[in-house]
Amino acid sequence: MSEDHSLQDTLSLVYSLQSMDLEEQKLNAQTNIAMSSLNKEKAHVELLSRALDHSKAELIGLETSHQRIERELKETELLLSESKKKQKDLKHARDIQAFLAETEFRRDEKDRLEEEILANLEAQSVLSRKIQALEEELALESRRVEEMSLTVSGENQARTHRILEIEQSKKSLENAFDEDLLATYRRLRDSQKNGQVITRVIDGACESCRITLPPRTVTEVKKKKRIMSCQYCQRWLYIEDAKTS
Repeated sequence: MSEDHSLQDTLSLVYSLQSMDLEEQKLNAQTNIAMSSLNKEKAHVELLSRALDHSKAELIGLETSHQRIERELKETELLLSESKKKQKDLKHARDIQAFLAETEFRRDEKDRLEEEILANLEAQSVLSRKIQALEEELALESRRVEEMSLTVSGENQARTHRILEIEQSKKSLENAFDEDLLATYRRLRDSQKNGQVITRVIDGACESCRITLPPRTVTEVKKKKRIMSCQYCQRWLYIEDAKTS
């Protein structure tokens, strides 16, 4: 009876330690997920900021081009005006023909420049609307990231505080462990993907890997004389005491 009680106490200690380890693992995972989500949102804000800067630079380029085209248009209009004044002084057919060709060229150039100005103004209008939309989206996302940062910071602080509590409780609990048993537990914990060391025997099968155990193994677990491991997943096996009504 005392041996049963001793083994049950050991398994209870292991289960308690495992519960703390799993909770700590879960808290760390939650922190990592929260930080990953926050970093993604920050990256999105950074992309918006870069897009806004690029659009503003593009708008400045359009405005500069617009000024250049307007100067060229004024120069072309001035040349057309001056050429008209010279027309009355032309006498020879060759000079008149050259004048008409040059005038036609200047008019075509004037039409082209006017079309460029209209296209430029339309592009500026489209880009201005884009910039306004980006500024609004950036402001909204920036506020959301600030709020999210405060929330994540508060949650992370709470998780960090809880992890410190767990670490203190684990240190106290580990003092009750045999050193070899604790080393074995840690080795098994680190070898399992989810850190689970103990598993129950249910209907003759390992609850974790769900593989039917040899009858002899189940019998040994029921005897509660020594700790038995699942030969398939290597987790420690135990059978819960039947609850009395």
